[in-house]
Amino acid sequence: MTTLIHEARQAPGDVDWALFGQRYWDNQPARLRARPPVGLDQVHALTVQSCAPFRAGTRFWVMPDVRLLVGDGWLRAPGTRLPDTTDRTLDDYLDRLDADTSGRGYLLTVRQPLLLDFAMWSAVREAIRGLWRAVGWPNLPVLAEVLIGDRFTQHVGAAEAPTHAALTWVLHGRMDVRLWDERHGPPPSAIADPDHDLDGVRTMSADAGELLYWPGDQRHVDTYRERCVALRLRIPVDRRLPFTTLRDLLADLVHGRQGNDETVPYFPFGPGSRVDEQGGVLPHLTALGDELRAVVDGEALRRMLRVRWAALRSAGGLEPIPVPREGVPMTGQTRVRRSSEIVRMPDGPDHEVWAVNGNVFTLPRAAGDRVFAALGDGEESGVAEVCRAIGGEEKSVLALLDKLYRLRGIDVIEVPAR
Repeated sequence: MTTLIHEARQAPGDVDWALFGQRYWDNQPARLRARPPVGLDQVHALTVQSCAPFRAGTRFWVMPDVRLLVGDGWLRAPGTRLPDTTDRTLDDYLDRLDADTSGRGYLLTVRQPLLLDFAMWSAVREAIRGLWRAVGWPNLPVLAEVLIGDRFTQHVGAAEAPTHAALTWVLHGRMDVRLWDERHGPPPSAIADPDHDLDGVRTMSADAGELLYWPGDQRHVDTYRERCVALRLRIPVDRRLPFTTLRDLLADLVHGRQGNDETVPYFPFGPGSRVDEQGGVLPHLTALGDELRAVVDGEALRRMLRVRWAALRSAGGLEPIPVPREGVPMTGQTRVRRSSEIVRMPDGPDHEVWAVNGNVFTLPRAAGDRVFAALGDGEESGVAEVCRAIGGEEKSVLALLDKLYRLRGIDVIEVPAR
């Protein structure tokens, strides 16, 4: 029997994240009316920019990651079937793709495109800030995806064990999602078939202007109706994921203690060697265990985790982050205004970490207090005023303000002529 998903009754607009956290988060799927954080034109421009390097063929281990599936196959060299600057609108591109694919269904996925556009990255971060305040801030990166599909059913979400919750804003068209609770075992083979009414299979659909949510214990099958465009955030919730990240951090730290030796360690073993003799297998393994124990007990791991958390907190989980912008000339007469949240975290007895839009750097704590107070909370400040408040040399203050400007922590109100 198909179970209908709970629909939150609310007016179109921003989501009441506090209420959402109480009723739905980590509890049950939901469909809500919600204003999307980005528009179709923005998504099209971002998709064109993301796809440009992939027109020559598939690229691996890069972000954004672009994949085009047509019919039953993944196109390894999509070429002109990807959008480009000649497609003035998303509809222009989809018209061209329809003709090129002879009416077959398709799905274009773009993973982590937000790193290319700070305005969109910031808008999405702002849209979900209320959620993090209600349920807690993520300690692992949130995966953002642009999904553009037409008459296509994607089964990957049902084939893999779920590890992420999902928020999906439908920007255009319609999407149907079939859900299966992982706690009930593997999903039935007919989970994607809407004509099969199956016990335990939940169904929800969303049109443009609606938001779909499901917790991290749900396998899912997505069906994209005609010209469906969506923005999805995949939020890590599986308890095993932080330990995987910690394992990788520990491996990097142990490797660094060993001088970054790139050779593969081969341990002597066989006739004429003893496992426990000097240079044998056991001393090598014991030494490795000692290195690991020293890292776990050391301050380097704690500091790395503090810095990592501060960066994620200031990014709202949206990593990777956009690159810093170009600097502008500043003098004592320049006026600035703080434009982004600055996350501050102690870093030893005399210093603190500052995190701005996912970027981190350290300052002496006393100087940090004075800088933070001098910049205020959105008020205009003159560079000369900041210098006097800090009591430092103008050159060092200008260097700090230049860093904050490049990281988009402050905006310049007046740029003096050169």
